[in-house]
Amino acid sequence: MFDELFDEFGSVSSQGFVPTHPSENRPAATLLSQFSLIKVTGPDSERFLQGQLTCDASALTSNNWLAGACCTAKGRMVANFILVKTPDGFLLRLPRVQADVLMTHLKKYIVFFKSTLSLATDLYLVGIINPEDTAAADASFHVLEDGYQLTWADGRQEFWGSKNSSEKRLNGNLCAESAWLLADITHGWMWVQAEATEAWVPQYIGWQHQHGISFSKGCYTGQEIIARLQYLGKSKKNLYRISTETDLPAVMSEIQNNGKTIGELASRCGKHGLAVVNSHDESFNAEMSGQAVVLDKVFYTEE
Repeated sequence: MFDELFDEFGSVSSQGFVPTHPSENRPAATLLSQFSLIKVTGPDSERFLQGQLTCDASALTSNNWLAGACCTAKGRMVANFILVKTPDGFLLRLPRVQADVLMTHLKKYIVFFKSTLSLATDLYLVGIINPEDTAAADASFHVLEDGYQLTWADGRQEFWGSKNSSEKRLNGNLCAESAWLLADITHGWMWVQAEATEAWVPQYIGWQHQHGISFSKGCYTGQEIIARLQYLGKSKKNLYRISTETDLPAVMSEIQNNGKTIGELASRCGKHGLAVVNSHDESFNAEMSGQAVVLDKVFYTEE
């Protein structure tokens, strides 16, 4: 759906959008080509989502957003996302490669509700990266005259709108989408990729620290497993930032320590990424695909 935009502003590589004329200045915009939106509409939409998602959809207003995940009965994530409420229903923002996967999964349950699922193909996603010295922002969501604006606590912003309104936001300083992906890695935002479908429970990626799990809402698919891990056990796996001297290999590549597999690569952007690792150490060295890697734990406290 982005072909027309690429011709005018840049192209897409394996790491996302690359502008024809990148700028080092900030703020700068980038096309979020690796993400898409799923639309949920109908009178039963909130009730349907409450029974499937880890987050509390009833806590959404027209001005906030929530992280969330959709899991199997065994508590394994099919996908994770950002959820917002709009005048027409709800939007789930997630990796493009997982949109069809999640829709296929949810369609098994939505037949019992007066709700519909569809890809929001009329909306384009643009990210704005502000200077590093920008003051911390309040995470928020707003309906604009020409689309939607989502603000992250780290100061980044997203605009979701029509082709014309998105082009207006791309007429200025542009940066590569990799800058956005690296910011996700820095702040511990791990998005389930196709290779990792049903690989991990939400706590393995620290989703409780991103407020992506409600432990007070009613039942939902996978809730028993997730709650049991939270209250009766301790997660044996944790999220780590990973870095190396050369570009990281494919997602789900094994990480080894002293010849023993201890985890898998969860996301990557060049030499940096996030990994799900069976460890509680704050920092240590390991190896992957024959090269040395450095691992640093993202979240240090247990909730």
